[in-house]
Amino acid sequence: MTLTVDGQVADQVTGDVAERLGRLTPIVASLRAEDPQAEQDRVLQHDAVAELRRTGVLALRVPQRYGGPGGSVRDVLSAVIDIASGSSNVAQALRAHFGFSERLLSNRATEAERAEWFPKINAGLVFGNAITDAKGRAPSSSDTTVLPDAAGVLRLNGHKFYSTGTLYADVIAVSAVDADGNDVQVVVPTDRAGVELFDDWDGFGQRTTASGATRFTEVKVQPIEVITVSDGSRLGHSTTFLQLYLAAVGAGIAKAVRADAVDFVTTRARPAAHSLAQRAGDDPFVLHAVGEIAAAAAAAEALVLSAADTLDTLVDSGAQADPDALAEAAVVVAQAQLVAERLTLEAAQRLFDTGGASATSRKLNLDRHWRNVRTVASHSPLDYKAHAVGNYLVNGTTPPASGYF
Repeated sequence: MTLTVDGQVADQVTGDVAERLGRLTPIVASLRAEDPQAEQDRVLQHDAVAELRRTGVLALRVPQRYGGPGGSVRDVLSAVIDIASGSSNVAQALRAHFGFSERLLSNRATEAERAEWFPKINAGLVFGNAITDAKGRAPSSSDTTVLPDAAGVLRLNGHKFYSTGTLYADVIAVSAVDADGNDVQVVVPTDRAGVELFDDWDGFGQRTTASGATRFTEVKVQPIEVITVSDGSRLGHSTTFLQLYLAAVGAGIAKAVRADAVDFVTTRARPAAHSLAQRAGDDPFVLHAVGEIAAAAAAAEALVLSAADTLDTLVDSGAQADPDALAEAAVVVAQAQLVAERLTLEAAQRLFDTGGASATSRKLNLDRHWRNVRTVASHSPLDYKAHAVGNYLVNGTTPPASGYF
């Protein structure tokens, strides 16, 4: 497949996992420098996503038999944490892309689907998604349809409430219902006739994740672009991966909070009028706050990567269809998400104990960290994570399959 980016033919990215991850360093540094203003002005980071594409990191999970580096879940989430430490918005925008790759590695995908899509991902194709309908009892309800017209041509119609990452993407994985009432995913290019993308996400956090609405009006669909979705009432490791991905974004925010706390105390903060120290860097209470932030960031990252190892073991052992193994992995991920996101929330709040009122400057935009992790944590109520873990341990109840538990 020949992929064009901005009208130019994209070069095939090569390199092993370590080489690809190593290319992230300057991009993350640039994101970190630009993020306060970009978030404040709500500037979408198209250039950064293009740079990430060129690193080959977006193809980390492509198996070697399809030309990819064969990276692990740990590799992917390590990259996500790093990217999120520069911009949690950019990291979050890539969730659908990495989620699609992970689905191809699950028991829910067919070998034909892997052969169709992995080479394209390896060539640089970037996925967005459009899952959440504007109407319906629950976010996962689907009023979007893919039905044959009078001539037998499949047509996609529907309106999705938000579609994370789609404004950065080449193609969109769209949840829909077919003529037989089956749940399917339809993969269509973002520039196909009848596809309308809107930059209308109005959340107070994660403001530049390109999560606006998407409308599909009589969009022509090729049969090969329709993917049958297996029984959604059963756990799948790829939906569990998507939950852990949220925790990875949170862990990246915690790293950013730690870096900003150290930078602020070192270069800007002044001790309180009644402080026992002459400089903020010697104030025991300020140093205590920085220490707590650092510990929270380290713990959040460790929890996420440990849970990533659990998913890697599951996939590498071929146990994606084992309900007991899936339940245990889902519980591990739920525990990690519950604790990691709460640690990050506390760290983001604690940041303001390092510098008093001056830390609330709009120019610094330090409050974006709390707003962003609060938004990430709102995707799936953390109380339900605790309930799912407790219900499994006490009653042996398998955690629910929905990505929203």
